[in-house]
Amino acid sequence: SLHKPKSKLILYWGLPFGNSNVKERSQEECEVTYDRNRLKEVGMVAFHFTTLTKNDIPWTNYRDPDQIYVWWTAESPTYGYNRKDLDRYENFFNWTWTYKQNAEGHRGYGNRAIALSAVKRGKLVVDQIVASKDKMAMWYVSNCGGKQGSNKRMQYYKHLVLAGLSVSTFGRCFPGSETIPRSFPTKYPEHLKRHKFYLAFENSFHCKDYITEKFWDNSLRNDMVPVVWGPTKEDVLSVAPLDSFIHCDDFESPAKLAEYLKFLDRNDDEYRKYFRWREDASITNEEMAKQTQEKYPNIEVHVKSKSLCMEYIQNKDTKTIKSLYQEFIGSDRPECTA
Repeated sequence: SLHKPKSKLILYWGLPFGNSNVKERSQEECEVTYDRNRLKEVGMVAFHFTTLTKNDIPWTNYRDPDQIYVWWTAESPTYGYNRKDLDRYENFFNWTWTYKQNAEGHRGYGNRAIALSAVKRGKLVVDQIVASKDKMAMWYVSNCGGKQGSNKRMQYYKHLVLAGLSVSTFGRCFPGSETIPRSFPTKYPEHLKRHKFYLAFENSFHCKDYITEKFWDNSLRNDMVPVVWGPTKEDVLSVAPLDSFIHCDDFESPAKLAEYLKFLDRNDDEYRKYFRWREDASITNEEMAKQTQEKYPNIEVHVKSKSLCMEYIQNKDTKTIKSLYQEFIGSDRPECTA
């Protein structure tokens, strides 16, 4: 049913993982509060899944039918959500707020528009980037156990190395590797930026729209070409700058991919093509989205994110989510949760 926004105030019911240093005060045209005593005033309550405890959920004492209750996560379905917890909230939430494009409120780890504004652009910039490269590939990874996705990507990496690809490795999965400062994903030390490629390998396989900072920050912002494993190629094409990445699914084996990366290593002109999106400093997100759509007519290209605040203000329909599990996990691709 259509609703009229009750107020432009959103209550965050606590912070993700108890993380007190990320306090947003506003979100576009909406004000954000953390004060649960203001529950009666707010138009929307966003519950990060880590803040849900059955004792303090307010529906027992007060729930205004005009308020929208939102389930919020940035983790993929393979995170290990507790099914019992999810089932406890049947018919409680109206919307989800996740990195999935079909969520009512969308918040990804990055997008084409942010990428275009976050990097220096122009022909000279690209000249300098290409000239500064004298190392092959790098990978920073600290999550290497247990999950099927983590194991699969580690296997893929091992096959690349067996095929003769030189990879500099960092992080907890590689004891004895160089330690990297905490500020590192957004700002790499210069000597790391000398690598041509970054292994943007997610820890889950074909989970819809799950493209994290490994792609956006570790790779693109740091002038490396992402080599993508995990999300489908279609999902990446729909949000990424045009021709900015290499996808493992395009190669019949890790050995074939290694061969291609070595070919690019010997051919600056070919390598440079992956920076074409940065050559023209004047191109806008909309223009690049249009070019992407022309080149890949079968892909649903996303131009702008649906923000929680704007969807709410624009009187979008509300619904009741019967099964949170089905909405977020059961509806994903089978290989995501296999």
